[in-house]
Amino acid sequence: MKQLFSFMLLAAVVITSCNASGDPNNFTVSGRIEHAPSQKVFLEEVNYDNTPPKVVDSGKLAQDGSYKLKAIAKEQSLFLLTIDHKPVFILINDNNDIRISTDLNRNLRSPYISNSNATKSLYDFLNNFRSKDSVLSRIYAQIDTLYTRNPNDSSIVVLQTKGTEELQRLVTFMKEYIQKSNSPAAVFYALNVAASKNAMSMNDLETLAGQASERFKEHSGLAVFKSLIAQANAANSSEAAASWINKPAPDLTMNDVNGNPVSISNFKGKYLLVDFWASWCRPCRAENPNVVIAYNKFKNKNFTILGVSLDQNKDAWVQAIKNDGLTWTHMSDLKYWESAAVSTYKFQGIPYNILIDPSGKVIAESLRGPALEQKLEEVLK
Repeated sequence: MKQLFSFMLLAAVVITSCNASGDPNNFTVSGRIEHAPSQKVFLEEVNYDNTPPKVVDSGKLAQDGSYKLKAIAKEQSLFLLTIDHKPVFILINDNNDIRISTDLNRNLRSPYISNSNATKSLYDFLNNFRSKDSVLSRIYAQIDTLYTRNPNDSSIVVLQTKGTEELQRLVTFMKEYIQKSNSPAAVFYALNVAASKNAMSMNDLETLAGQASERFKEHSGLAVFKSLIAQANAANSSEAAASWINKPAPDLTMNDVNGNPVSISNFKGKYLLVDFWASWCRPCRAENPNVVIAYNKFKNKNFTILGVSLDQNKDAWVQAIKNDGLTWTHMSDLKYWESAAVSTYKFQGIPYNILIDPSGKVIAESLRGPALEQKLEEVLK
């Protein structure tokens, strides 16, 4: 998933259906852009094949900032209106005569939109998504502040739980929009946002993509997305078939936060949970309270945890360890998805973990939520 959806990051940059005339192919977009830094304006179509947007028309702003551009599209698609190829706004060609205006000195998140219900819906999605996402950011900022003042502040756990709840609200919002929107291009966009946020499971994404593709059978973008998700899930299934359970755990050696080498094999003789995570991974951070609870409950029963991070930034990694109260040993080669952990254990996403028994054999994997504590109760009687 980390590589299959690189084209989806377009969602963070801005971060065939019938229309009134019955001809969705030919359309114009016009309006006024005030306080533009340049007169050169471009209409660019977002491609579904991971290539850069394609310029379909260009022109110059009039003295009063007005513009008019034309294009032909095979189906309902995503388009960017750019100034010198820098995005000003995103739009969907659901009508023949779309009008969008904005003032670049004001809030770009709410341009004036006329004759394009799909574009209006897309901006509603974007603004609601940003609002909910900012709530999560504020919660993590509060956790950082509290931890700096007092690492043992009980409010930290409360905020971590709140963060988990807010993340679920964000996921629910994205799912509902994808399932209810009547614009295939808007659904495609929202699916890409959901995938790029890494906030929901691959199975959920595949289900949503399948439903969308069924609703909009002729839409090529959704067909591409569905295919990519299917490929990624097939890869995951293949890896699952080659489970590590009942096999010796491959060794890994990396530096800890102090620069000292640590190996999985150092912990032989104990039950060891190897927890693969990263400071930038919100599902990981949301799962951390469960891991902390399990650690505190079983740490005196020949059990410990080794955190293996896919971070690149050491400061962010160390800060997340402190903020989330992860008091066990941690190591990382700070190589992101190029980490030796990924090539050795062949996982496609995080959080991911394996539970190793004292002999060095893997006895469980992908333990999340209550499943982790239940498994530890079973083996640490």
